[in-house]
Amino acid sequence: MSGDSAPASRGALAVLGLAPEAGEEDIRKAYRRLALRYHPDASGDPETARRFSRIVRAYKVLRARESPRDQPRSALSEKYRPVLEAGDDIFALGRVLASEPQAGARAAAAARLGLSGRSAAYVFLRRALYDPMEEVRLAAVRAAALLGSRQAAGEVAALYARSESAFRRAMLEIAAATGERLFRDTIAVAVKDAEPSLRAVAERLAADSGY
Repeated sequence: MSGDSAPASRGALAVLGLAPEAGEEDIRKAYRRLALRYHPDASGDPETARRFSRIVRAYKVLRARESPRDQPRSALSEKYRPVLEAGDDIFALGRVLASEPQAGARAAAAARLGLSGRSAAYVFLRRALYDPMEEVRLAAVRAAALLGSRQAAGEVAALYARSESAFRRAMLEIAAATGERLFRDTIAVAVKDAEPSLRAVAERLAADSGY
């Protein structure tokens, strides 16, 4: 990937609720899930149409960045055997989150739960919001956004409140990129953040019609 295209690709991945390491298979799955959820035919809400347009643009950026043969199919999961063996089984992925000692594998399991498109996945995913490792918690936030899990709203906001500054900033970046409404509670907490720069970001997000 060229240096010029890297920032655009990272931004496009963020819109789809994906980590920078996401591969071709993850991109296709995320796009299908989100396009189905936000297709204008599914809702008369103008915000839905705007969200759909952002998703389509992000997908086009990612499809154009390099040839498919140069992209990993699913980089996060193929690196870790337990996640690869779990496949799309949300129960098996939940077991990985509960018992796998490698933080990377737990993060990969959280990512795959987000890609499952199943609302029941949040029952297993919520454990990752309390994981001791930041990479796992961040993967869980992205996954909750990808699922569009409204039931995650309170716990995601609580995670923001108890996290360090750098992590809070990363959460706001995910909220800004995805525009998912589950972050409304998080933004409500963030507009009272003691750190002025984070408070300013949250205020801009709060002014956005999506929040």
